[in-house]
Amino acid sequence: MKRQTATQAVHGRRDTTFRSANYPIYNSTTFAVARSADYASFGRDRDVAIYTRYSNPTIRNVEEKLARLEQAEDGVLFASGMAAVTTTLLALLSAGEAVAASARLYGVTHRFLRDVAPRLGIDVRFLDDDELYDLARCAPRVKLVYFETPVNPTCACLDIGAVVEAARRVGALTVVDNTFASPVNQNPLPLGVDLVLHSATKYLGGHSDLMAGAVLGPAGLIDTVHRAMVVFGGCSNPSEAALLDRSLKTLAVRVAAHNQTAQALAEFFADQPKVRQVHYPGLPSSPDHETAKRQMRGFGGMLAIELADLEAASRFCDALEIALNATSLGGVETLVSIPALTSHAGLSEAELRRAGVAPGTVRISAGLEDVNDLIADFRQALAQV
Repeated sequence: MKRQTATQAVHGRRDTTFRSANYPIYNSTTFAVARSADYASFGRDRDVAIYTRYSNPTIRNVEEKLARLEQAEDGVLFASGMAAVTTTLLALLSAGEAVAASARLYGVTHRFLRDVAPRLGIDVRFLDDDELYDLARCAPRVKLVYFETPVNPTCACLDIGAVVEAARRVGALTVVDNTFASPVNQNPLPLGVDLVLHSATKYLGGHSDLMAGAVLGPAGLIDTVHRAMVVFGGCSNPSEAALLDRSLKTLAVRVAAHNQTAQALAEFFADQPKVRQVHYPGLPSSPDHETAKRQMRGFGGMLAIELADLEAASRFCDALEIALNATSLGGVETLVSIPALTSHAGLSEAELRRAGVAPGTVRISAGLEDVNDLIADFRQALAQV
């Protein structure tokens, strides 16, 4: 029987020894073999625990659960979202090969592709959305296409099907960062994407108390990424994996609440004269509304607003009493940040403009507080701008 998202998020492997409600934490780096001949499976069978960098039962439980949530065959859990991003790209690309990347990406991902990948001989092409939809003309020789949707920080939504179709025409793989949406709101793999990435620190973790990343997809590609992870060493650990497993059990209800609050905040900001623009795909006025409706089940807990300039954005963020002026996202507490100073620091003015990030852009991660309290807090902060 096919199980729904909320059920999959709660239930994973079962403890058959003591029948505990929570799967045990195997807090061990190494596991003994019964016979030396058992080492034949070392590095080949991830269900055989020998050394935690290769595999660990607590980590495997979470990898399997995440794979089910993303409708994938398998997955790899990493120490951070950036470990997942960099390991995946380096596992799939070699010197002399090219990657087409969206010009609108999380700032550190952009910096890796801009500053590090070319030093390894990888040709990086940053493309606008219309160019990603026309790879045969704009980048016909790329091996891989990398993008986000919704995009950090503006919540713009790329047409997943259009990117996949363009990539298939040139024989390229597609990798998408699904962090902003979460598996509750969006599943890119059934839409044709080859691999899905998450910063599990965000919605999957959900409590601002763990750091992890994940990549999910078909077994063959996941095996390639896993072998690279073993070499690069960006593995998770059983304690973090157990915290993540705890968080996943409430993922569906948390994301539903995040969605509802973000929608209410977006509607509030849309009526405020000091707000030049509201970026949220749940607003019918959003240019991404119809795209989001086609490929998402919920519009997400992230939104962004544009104020007059950096000074106005700073005054607004500094005046908040409930929402925290802090980087990161996806937790139970509402967070605000100025991308030009945080997530996208290090990008040039031209790169920020191309990514749609203005000096006065404020990114908002809607938390789980009472929405009326949040609106009152945002209203009084706007009054001080």
